[in-house]
Amino acid sequence: MKFLCIYFMIFSRFVVVDLLSRSDIFISLFNRTDLHCASSCRRNEYHLDSCCMCNMYKTREKLYNLKVSYNDIFDNPEIEIPSVFNVHYRIKHVSKLIKRLPVNLCDFTGIIQIDFSYNEIKRIDNIVCLKSLDTLKMHHNKIEYLRNDTFLGMKFLQNIDLSYNHLRYIEPGLLLNMAASLLNFDVSNNLLTTIDITNIVWENQQAFCQTNFSFNKITSISNQLEWTCKRNTQFGYGGFVNLSNNNLSHFVKFSEIGFGNFFFLGKLLSYGFDLRENNWICDCKMYFFALKSSIILNMFHRNYFEVTCHSPPEFKNVLLINIIKSQSLDRLICNLTLADRCPPKCRCFYQPSRSRTVVDCSRTGRIRLPTALPLRTDLEVDLSSNKIESMLNNNHAINTIGNGNLLYYYSKYIRKLDLSNNKIEIIPDDLIFKLRNVSLINLSKNKITNTPRTLQILNPCQINIGEVVIHCKCKDIWLQNWLPSIHSKCFNNTRVYCKYNNEKIHILNMTRHELGCRLYNDFILCLNIALAVTVFIVTISSLSIYTIRFELFIMTRKFLKYCKGIVVPSDAYAYDIYISCNENDVYLRHWLSSSLVPFLQEEKFRVFLPYRDCQIGRPREEETIDIMSTSLNFVILLSEDSESSTEMWINKEWKYAWYNYRYDINREIIVINYDMLEYQDVAHKYLRAFLKMHSFINFSNRDKLIKADVYSRLQFQEQST
Repeated sequence: MKFLCIYFMIFSRFVVVDLLSRSDIFISLFNRTDLHCASSCRRNEYHLDSCCMCNMYKTREKLYNLKVSYNDIFDNPEIEIPSVFNVHYRIKHVSKLIKRLPVNLCDFTGIIQIDFSYNEIKRIDNIVCLKSLDTLKMHHNKIEYLRNDTFLGMKFLQNIDLSYNHLRYIEPGLLLNMAASLLNFDVSNNLLTTIDITNIVWENQQAFCQTNFSFNKITSISNQLEWTCKRNTQFGYGGFVNLSNNNLSHFVKFSEIGFGNFFFLGKLLSYGFDLRENNWICDCKMYFFALKSSIILNMFHRNYFEVTCHSPPEFKNVLLINIIKSQSLDRLICNLTLADRCPPKCRCFYQPSRSRTVVDCSRTGRIRLPTALPLRTDLEVDLSSNKIESMLNNNHAINTIGNGNLLYYYSKYIRKLDLSNNKIEIIPDDLIFKLRNVSLINLSKNKITNTPRTLQILNPCQINIGEVVIHCKCKDIWLQNWLPSIHSKCFNNTRVYCKYNNEKIHILNMTRHELGCRLYNDFILCLNIALAVTVFIVTISSLSIYTIRFELFIMTRKFLKYCKGIVVPSDAYAYDIYISCNENDVYLRHWLSSSLVPFLQEEKFRVFLPYRDCQIGRPREEETIDIMSTSLNFVILLSEDSESSTEMWINKEWKYAWYNYRYDINREIIVINYDMLEYQDVAHKYLRAFLKMHSFINFSNRDKLIKADVYSRLQFQEQST
């Protein structure tokens, strides 16, 4: 059978042969003078290091054979005292069914070779005393556990064969810290279910020949010691790691095994990894690895990745390299189920190549919106070709999620929405505002008869309504400015036609007169405006001062501060800024904690954020009064939920902010319109005044502009000298 493996190896321009010769390679790598490179490696100088290691020979030593006998008295095997004492020994005690190592093993520290194969030995902890040991063969025993200090200090140990044992666990760090001359480590055909990354990578030994974990039951690679690869970490010239014939199904997340920086994986490019005959699942979890592999394939045009997919069925026995070369990475998806909130009868899948989660409910015979969708931020929802009559869903089952409607709640998750070929007649005004961040809304082939003016907040290329026929009036003239021109790429997205004289005429071709708008010449228009202004001034002069008292107060206060040039004394206030916001809004809190507050604190402002800084156990209103009375600036964030009756603390904070602002000319109120509310949407008259005067910061600005705007409006305390 063809040897299938993933052999990650990129040879640098300066190959090892430029650094080491055959005579000094083992001295440089292992500080060993008794190891020599085979003469056959002369023909393979490009791979001189790996050839020498895996085809080396030793200076011949005269080894004396030791015999092991069984002591019936103590029920222990022991080494017989040799008739001739020698410096170096070997032991070969095969198929004798001994259950433990000889009790006097450590009396013979000159042992070079041990072969205890085909026995019933369970523990080898005391093998560490044999500092001169070169080869350890103990295959076909019953060893179950391997400590990470079992071979500590055995600098001459080259070969370990523990295959065909009962190994279930190897302590982390066994091979990572191996600082000897170990070349071959064989634990194949055991019962291992996981292997630690510290037993795969060798950090303290510059090279090895092969590490064999094949024919186990390994399902995962762990990192129990939380080892991390750093910029100065070196893995030498590597070697071959055999992980074939296990139960691996997905490539591990590299950050979980210590490679937080993906590019540090380049340090392992001199390693070879055999991953054949595993149960690889070629789905979305394989995408990241396949994508990075495609980069290497494009660079080197070589067959490095011969991994065979085990599932899903369409990829059964297909080589991953063929998927990569055929540019079929789009097919690496993960199907979602009802447990992932995929609606019944729908097909849902995550597709990383296009950064999207598809919810395909087209042609499923639905008469209303589903009750739930996957909680992902990249949803593309297809509800086309159904019998849905309304974009509102009053199903009692979802009354807990945002106004009792699916689209209200999931608007922040949906990227594309397709409701084409249904029976929808009305587009709700408030729903358009909620869907303003959706990149494409398809409502074509419905029965829509209205064009709400809230459509103006959308880009006309952002929505596709198709053909709409209405009874046009003068109030619809805004459509002429909103609809794209005939030369626009999305001209056909929305085509509004007017019923005029029993004909259908595109609204872009209608005149103001045909739309029913009254026409005035310039003189009459100016006269009417002058008369209207005069009447307006006369009739409401008595009420104007009262109705705009807050606006007048704010304007007067700003003028006085400008004229007087107010200077706030140093340390007159305990806090520079008090922030009032809806604490239940997760996204708002995230923006404050990760962006605005760190920026203000970097500018040396003392910021009080209630949900972060309030003392536990202290009455909230008492603490609010106390802190706000010692704060210079008040930053107020307006949001929709802030007006709910449950947010009583926000109402109190606004009241005390205005009270302090009103009676202390030093203080400032800075309003940030987070949800882009209109002034009529705000109940508090003094905050409504800020919106009327446009004395607020619009949250639709870019983040850096918001922070700069806040900074420019703050009142500063005089710096102490």
